[in-house]
Amino acid sequence: MGLIIAGTASVASSSFFLSTHIYGISGYYLKKQFIFLGLASIVGVISYMMPTRLWQSIAPFILLGVIALLSLVLVSGIGRHINGSSRWLNIVGINIQASEVAKLGFIIYLSSYVHRKQDLLHSTFMGFITPLLVMMVICGLLIMEPDFGSVFIVCLIGGSMLFLAGLPWGVITFLTITITSIMAALVLVSPYRLLRFTTFFDPWAQAFSDGYQLTQSLIAVGRGGITGVGLGYGLQKQLYLPEAHTDFIYAVMAEEFGLLGACVIILVFVLLAIRFSYWIHIAIKRNLCFEAMCLYGIMIWWTSSAMFSMAVNLGLVPTKGIAFPFFSYGGSNLLVNACATGIVLRITKNLSKGMM
Repeated sequence: MGLIIAGTASVASSSFFLSTHIYGISGYYLKKQFIFLGLASIVGVISYMMPTRLWQSIAPFILLGVIALLSLVLVSGIGRHINGSSRWLNIVGINIQASEVAKLGFIIYLSSYVHRKQDLLHSTFMGFITPLLVMMVICGLLIMEPDFGSVFIVCLIGGSMLFLAGLPWGVITFLTITITSIMAALVLVSPYRLLRFTTFFDPWAQAFSDGYQLTQSLIAVGRGGITGVGLGYGLQKQLYLPEAHTDFIYAVMAEEFGLLGACVIILVFVLLAIRFSYWIHIAIKRNLCFEAMCLYGIMIWWTSSAMFSMAVNLGLVPTKGIAFPFFSYGGSNLLVNACATGIVLRITKNLSKGMM
């Protein structure tokens, strides 16, 4: 609830000027965000009410649905083409980003697979072939959109979960080198990706062209100082910083809440990871494989997405669009995270019963 409240306040502040400029209404994006919050609450309650065993049983169908969604966004006339990428499907007026659904769906499928194939995974490497192939298919579809940021997150989720399941270090090292080499090759053969990558090392050299977004983000962070300029008083969101209410919302928060506020946000995600680790430990002790894997996958997803998004805003990694969990504006971000929250709360409720 704290993350959602802080995220909603940040969306209200970061979208004010953009909303007025485009629609002539200062609260257009905030109003839509409240609608998304209402729908997300319903989704969260439904996912919370679903028994854990039901998620296990429908996991293969969820995977098929994920592959179908990722394929549909590539079909001309069905997928929405925005900013040079085909990543969205318009469902009942809401732009659903298929990659966000894919991350949660992949976590549920992989958790179910590890639960069902524990003996095979512990006795032979062949047990890991199926999930690795599934990960390759999902990443291949994401590259076709293209969505490099989501490819990185999916690989991180998959690799981390398979490592917990027992994937040898040697195989992980081989996969890391292979995936890194493929992504590097894709950057080198694509002029716009190569330009974005080289601009990252010196954005100020192209401050009014390819480095514009990053330099404006760094200006926002710098203006915040230690304590910030105050909620609503940020300058960079006034049509200087592109995507201020989505991919670069952390820079706006850093400007308005300062270094202290930015560090508090980091601390919240650290505490969230610590709490996740506690429940994962409890699930492992009780030999509840699906529950442990599901909690672990969602923890990796949320924390890595948050860290990667913050790193992009701070100029620590090349600019890529990654939604900041619970903060970035958008229906996909809230709806999928609400579903994941419902699953987490259901699992932890079941685990807490045995502690009484």
